[in-house]
Amino acid sequence: MKERLIYLAGVPASGKSTLFKRLRAELFADSTPFQYGLLRGIETKEGLYMLGVFDGSTFEGTDRLSMAVINDTLKWFSGLPSEARVFVEGDRLFNERFLRETNAVLLAIDAHPRILQGRHAKRGDNQTETFLRSRRTKFNNIVAKSGCQVWPNNTETESERIYQALKRFAK
Repeated sequence: MKERLIYLAGVPASGKSTLFKRLRAELFADSTPFQYGLLRGIETKEGLYMLGVFDGSTFEGTDRLSMAVINDTLKWFSGLPSEARVFVEGDRLFNERFLRETNAVLLAIDAHPRILQGRHAKRGDNQTETFLRSRRTKFNNIVAKSGCQVWPNNTETESERIYQALKRFAK
């Protein structure tokens, strides 16, 4: 079965939203919003989909979806044509069930702690250390179980490499 969904995963401030913002500007410029139950996203005429709410707020994407969105998302996904390509990032759907049932390609990214700290400071995050540790633990556990490679995202060159991998998935 050909993979139809790519999931960009990473701890907070690893660069997921920044990469997806760039992807939206290039591949989703003429997209339209869609809704299916609790699921919201954008779609193109070419059959590309990006899940989440994109309204210019600080935490866009799947973070803006309901905590109960998984069942509607899986039902929606099962009805997509085989040529559709779906992009997902963030924490809301980042769990073993979703990754398994969608046969997702997991693209895991991370950055050096100093880089992460600088990004948190730059955007004025108020996420607690407890929350950040919990996201790190979740990320590490799912990545270890999946056996996927973790791509570093510390520099512009590394970010470009990840971006090009995302773009290749759209084709």
